[in-house]
Amino acid sequence: MSHSRVYASWDASLRISSLWEQATIAGTRVKLLEGHMLYQRGSRSDHFYRVHSGFVAATVNRADGASLLLEIFGPGAIFGEGPTFAGTPRTATITALTDAELVGYTRDCLAASAESNHRLALSLIELLGAKNHVLVNKLARFASGTPFDRLVGLLGRIAATDRSPGQDAVVVSLTHEQIASMSGLSRVTVTRTLKAMAAEGLLSTHPSHVRILDRAAIIALLNRD
Repeated sequence: MSHSRVYASWDASLRISSLWEQATIAGTRVKLLEGHMLYQRGSRSDHFYRVHSGFVAATVNRADGASLLLEIFGPGAIFGEGPTFAGTPRTATITALTDAELVGYTRDCLAASAESNHRLALSLIELLGAKNHVLVNKLARFASGTPFDRLVGLLGRIAATDRSPGQDAVVVSLTHEQIASMSGLSRVTVTRTLKAMAAEGLLSTHPSHVRILDRAAIIALLNRD
């Protein structure tokens, strides 16, 4: 996937996720059931996390009390490293969209491992730089991308990393309103665009989720030049 098409911080983690999977650093396994919260915005913790399986959502509450979906993280994503190392409060609330398994790391266990494997420490610096690049790219796409392209970017990313073997259909557990928040579109525009994609046989759309029917076609659209 080219960087020109990457506009989520999940993608920024994928280049280094294999390094963390293979590392001998002592991490703590955390299992979350769908709908359960990992941590709340404003809280403090000395842990950051890598998603082993499943999907979690990062949200904040707007001034009107409504929940704004900032990002979803799927397998391979690393998140929470900024506040952990800066010693600042969490900037978002993390909740499981599906049953999920995470691996939690602390500054201390990383420091102990980094003495023998400095690549782990360097990978986090690389990740922070990539996330900054991704943020700028995401803003640019919000300003110029068509609704179709934005939804392909979001749904294609999920389809490309879903690890369900032998299954063509992929269930995306997001409402139209949540997808709108993530893609910088209105809910009406999201609904209209999803209906058009459904008419092409790419997916089926439902009030609480979207079912990707043609995973290969969605991924091909994501990776097109």
